[in-house]
Amino acid sequence: MKGQRNSGKKPEAWKKERCKMEGEHEEQEQEMWWKKLGFYTNPFTIKPAPFDNKVFGQDKILEDLYYKVPAGTMSFVEGKLGTGKTTMLKNLIAKFRGRGKVIYFSCNRIDTELNIEELLKGRYGFWGKLFGIIPKDMIVLLDESQQLSAANTERIKYFFDQGNIKSVIFTGTDYSNTNLHESIKERIGQDGLFKIKELADDQVIAFVRNRIGNNSLVNDYAIKKLWHLSARNPRRLLQRLDKVFRYAVENMESEIKEEHLSKIFEDMKAKAETVVNPMMKKEEYREEKRMPKKIAPKISISNW
Repeated sequence: MKGQRNSGKKPEAWKKERCKMEGEHEEQEQEMWWKKLGFYTNPFTIKPAPFDNKVFGQDKILEDLYYKVPAGTMSFVEGKLGTGKTTMLKNLIAKFRGRGKVIYFSCNRIDTELNIEELLKGRYGFWGKLFGIIPKDMIVLLDESQQLSAANTERIKYFFDQGNIKSVIFTGTDYSNTNLHESIKERIGQDGLFKIKELADDQVIAFVRNRIGNNSLVNDYAIKKLWHLSARNPRRLLQRLDKVFRYAVENMESEIKEEHLSKIFEDMKAKAETVVNPMMKKEEYREEKRMPKKIAPKISISNW
């Protein structure tokens, strides 16, 4: 017939494709559980931007950096993955972003190697790169800088001495294992090394409440329980909270209690069962040497 299109697909193929699309739609709906609770975005995303870059428990470090950045120094912020180093840098961007004087670069990007000269020229966009214009008094924030080579950081020192860079803040997981050039380490010194502190329970509650407000799905006790189950790591805590809230939505729970946590995270029980008296372990070892070997059941403990 005129106007009718022949796609070349049989009715069975159309049916399968439609079912697939409907299944994908249902999965997307499940993934966006937060919308059912009235959140515009997932409150437990590990990206700090949607949550005003507020830093918890590190006020002293921030105050010192607020002073050191305009003074023209180099600093290094050390902390484990997921403890808020990037959030701290985003906070500094918001503080010093006036007149485009701040450059942020994540050094763990596998697709791009740091070229500090190109970053500086990029401040003036296309024309800066075309004519090789390098700005003055820039603030450079280098996240996860344990990936940098000594040669890279030596170039940073060159532009620092030339006045193109006014201040540099590096972050990383272990300052002692970085490849920073010795001249950079000398500039940082002891007073330029800052270590992220572990959050206290009340600070963690404030951290979570900043994201979910007074939502009654989890109480403060549950937040503290999850914090300790997460090895006191903010990123792992957010990942666990995502699971908890997803479970509540899917099972239509109005409040998450400890028995729910036990069901969601089986490792709670596993961890409790693995806390054994050290002397008892020695006796069990001696007994095992006397008895024929048996295959012991494996206990799986989540690292979330």
